[in-house]
Amino acid sequence: MKVSVVVPVYQSADTLQACIDSILAQSLDDLQLVLVDDGSTDASGAICDHAATADPRVLVIHQPNKGRTEARAVGVRRAEGEWLCFVDSDDTLPVNSLKDLYEKTDASTDIVFGNGHSLAGENRASIPMDDFRHLAVRGVGTIGVPWGSIYRRSVLNDYLFDLPREILNGEDYIFWLRLVFSTGKPVNVVYKTVYNKGEEHTSNVFVWTADYAARLNHFRWTSIPEKVREEYLADTIEDRMANLFAVAVCSSRNDWANSPFYLQLCKDMDRAGISKTMRQRLFLAMPSRHLRKMMAKI
Repeated sequence: MKVSVVVPVYQSADTLQACIDSILAQSLDDLQLVLVDDGSTDASGAICDHAATADPRVLVIHQPNKGRTEARAVGVRRAEGEWLCFVDSDDTLPVNSLKDLYEKTDASTDIVFGNGHSLAGENRASIPMDDFRHLAVRGVGTIGVPWGSIYRRSVLNDYLFDLPREILNGEDYIFWLRLVFSTGKPVNVVYKTVYNKGEEHTSNVFVWTADYAARLNHFRWTSIPEKVREEYLADTIEDRMANLFAVAVCSSRNDWANSPFYLQLCKDMDRAGISKTMRQRLFLAMPSRHLRKMMAKI
């Protein structure tokens, strides 16, 4: 089997059928759809079962609610394809997505990255892993989300998904960091739109705290092999600063200005020779989170 598509499903009855239909209508001639019903209490489970009854390419797994990361891991373990991709249950695929991605696979790569147009300034059909790792640590474009790419089955090990359930935001970024340091092969790139993103839910309602940002940064830092961490220190700053902005919008200055997360970020910026931009300084100096929230929208 060429490609298995893993879809974690939870309380998505309103969008799930369109997602399923877009996958089963793919122009690629050899695929499997793995639907992991993660303890849904709405009609999602029934929609999954109906799809499996109607199409032999569909495998349904029902499990108690364990979270999206574990649902993906379970789907990977049951998938039969040589290559795997992930689709969220509120998203859809353009009809030629899997074909466009699969046609870029070869023996010299373990990852085909889609939506390559999100990588500003890039036009290489294949990016050496040494270069791609720096892009990944910086979280450039849509690197940092599991959807929109395909992965060789053999590199998707349990370690990539081994995170506490309470890591609900930023977990996909950790998946990518662990992935790119698990293979040294170059990454092939498709410069087409291969994924239709639906409305974002988790990040829109997530409340960031300095403690959460510090914990996420622990997983970020330890996902990079110890012997090369210093090489990527400067690359971590941009995403950590984005995390800080999210914290500053969600909480008062007293909650984060003396936090271990912020103090360590400042120390690491000094070590890396990176200074805050004027906009960053103004944003962080604002006296209330409401003003910071207004500025973040500009």
